[in-house]
Amino acid sequence: MTADNPLQKQRLRVAVLARIFSTSAGGAERYCASLAKHLAPHHEIHVFAQDIRTEYPQVVFHQVPLFCRRPRWLNQIAFAFYTWWKTRNGFDVVHSHENTWHGDVQTIHVLPFSYLWFVNRHGWGLFLKYLQLLISPRLLTYWVLEKLRMRHQQGRFLVAVSEPVKTVLNIALHHKLEHIRLIPPGIDATHTHSSAEKMQARLDLGLPMQGKCLLWVGNNATKKGLPTLLEALAQLPKDIFLVIVGSASPENKWRSQVAALGLEDRIYFKGVLDDMTLAYTAADLLVHPTLEDTFGMVVLEAMAHAVPAIVSADQYCGISADLNHLKNAWILQDPLDTNALKDAIEKSLESNNHEAMSQQAIAWAGTQDWHNLALAQEALYHDVVRQKA
Repeated sequence: MTADNPLQKQRLRVAVLARIFSTSAGGAERYCASLAKHLAPHHEIHVFAQDIRTEYPQVVFHQVPLFCRRPRWLNQIAFAFYTWWKTRNGFDVVHSHENTWHGDVQTIHVLPFSYLWFVNRHGWGLFLKYLQLLISPRLLTYWVLEKLRMRHQQGRFLVAVSEPVKTVLNIALHHKLEHIRLIPPGIDATHTHSSAEKMQARLDLGLPMQGKCLLWVGNNATKKGLPTLLEALAQLPKDIFLVIVGSASPENKWRSQVAALGLEDRIYFKGVLDDMTLAYTAADLLVHPTLEDTFGMVVLEAMAHAVPAIVSADQYCGISADLNHLKNAWILQDPLDTNALKDAIEKSLESNNHEAMSQQAIAWAGTQDWHNLALAQEALYHDVVRQKA
């Protein structure tokens, strides 16, 4: 962002709402944190969060009380009321990453509840869904908050993190395209790693020096396709091993399946890593057979480290809408197809395919720069200010 950039005529005071602010949590949290970091040198950024795990010197942080851990829907209501009260005056733009009714900019990180709950329901099926909704305080809360969040309003914009999400917002929720912007996640830089760096990363993580290293990252093992990956791994040569990173995949939970498949000496559980660089450096291939991901930030991050990726098709994972099968990634049409996943891993690890995909992956990742994406977000903020004037 240069000094003569026309978007910087006005330094804005922006409130950012996110229950968790962290660079080591899920993709949505990392998106929010990275965007705030890139906007802070040019605007007055105030973050309102309940769990602040990452801090930047140019960002002002406001601790939001954690009203209750359970039920979550009650805490969501309390978070919405508290942040509405604190940001109702004094800010040029309120940017929400949460299910709140206020916020000039609403970044949508998950598929809308209304879409998942009601689309393709008819007759008695639709009636029963409405009945289930009306008798559940939890479901009713999420539905009402979402309705308020996504309603048409002058000076309000929805931000989709991927093209499939934009399509859902446009068609299923009948939003006009001019009120929807596409601003996907980005990266700060690309990285290549030497053979020596790869070996050192494996040593630091306690991994074998020999063999091919598969990497799986996620906080919801079932949704991110870990069971299918374990079944595929059992059919692959024994010199291929798997590193599992994430908070929702404790070793005890999967020990029985791992033992039944005879994979005890080929699985490495690493839990949550504050810095994923070691994992990407050690890996030969990212495997992401997710069943539901609005974007898939881990795929972009791996590609930025020249790690080829196997990823579910765009009806399952948003980033795939921008990828080219067999060029910069391997696109899985059915993430539950164990044999297809096995074949994809084998072919992706073949030396010629692997080298070509690695080069194309890092080249594409280099086009997804946070600098340009922050400019797009900044332009949207100025659109909000103009429409509210």
